[in-house]
Amino acid sequence: MKKHGRPSVGELVICKITKIHPNSAFAKLIEYDTNGMVHVSEVALKWVRDIRDFLKENQYVVCRVMRIEGDSISLSVKRVRKEDAERRLNEFKRENKAEKMLELVGKKLKKSLSEAYEEVGYKLQEEFGSLVKAFEFALKNPELLKSKGIPKNWIDALTEIAKKSYSEKVYEVKAKLNLVCYQSDGVDVIKSILSDVEGDGLEVKYISAPEYMLVGKGKNYKEIETKIRNAAENIVKEVKKQKGECSFEIIER
Repeated sequence: MKKHGRPSVGELVICKITKIHPNSAFAKLIEYDTNGMVHVSEVALKWVRDIRDFLKENQYVVCRVMRIEGDSISLSVKRVRKEDAERRLNEFKRENKAEKMLELVGKKLKKSLSEAYEEVGYKLQEEFGSLVKAFEFALKNPELLKSKGIPKNWIDALTEIAKKSYSEKVYEVKAKLNLVCYQSDGVDVIKSILSDVEGDGLEVKYISAPEYMLVGKGKNYKEIETKIRNAAENIVKEVKKQKGECSFEIIER
């Protein structure tokens, strides 16, 4: 994902470690296509004996921009909270997907990705905060893009790619089941109960006794989660009827 201009002090940026020295590490700021440096004192909250215990070449990390002096950018790893780093990485992944969508838009209009950024990409980021948001508005309210000065041919292409990309998105929801049946044929009883819920987008996978996985896929997350939850609750009821024990947990979106 590309961003216009230079980062600002305090900003959290996605970096790739390119070279490590005893007292510092050099990093490429992926979104800005520029470089920065992490001093050993900004690597971790505790004393660092060997910087390579914390950073590796080609590793992706989230850094905070501490100072910008000319072409020199000072970065910090230790001043980024774990939850902020996770959130920033997730945002970066979503923006990367949106960038691929922008590239498809460009190809449709016989433009390179760089040309797509120059003609509308940077403006979309400026107006909507991110390419992800811009594509969401292209899908739900393309007139808003028009009011921001985006040309009609770009709006049409953005909307078309957004419709294709979002309509094809499939969610996967899982429920982890713990099943125990104390009857002499308990294993067969459990297999029979599980086989009754399979089908219509639901699948049962054996992990290792007493754990099973109920998996559902669909284009509407709420619908598939409800289906998974209802199926898991029915399994619990049926297992208890057969003098067994069962519990479940929704574990993934």
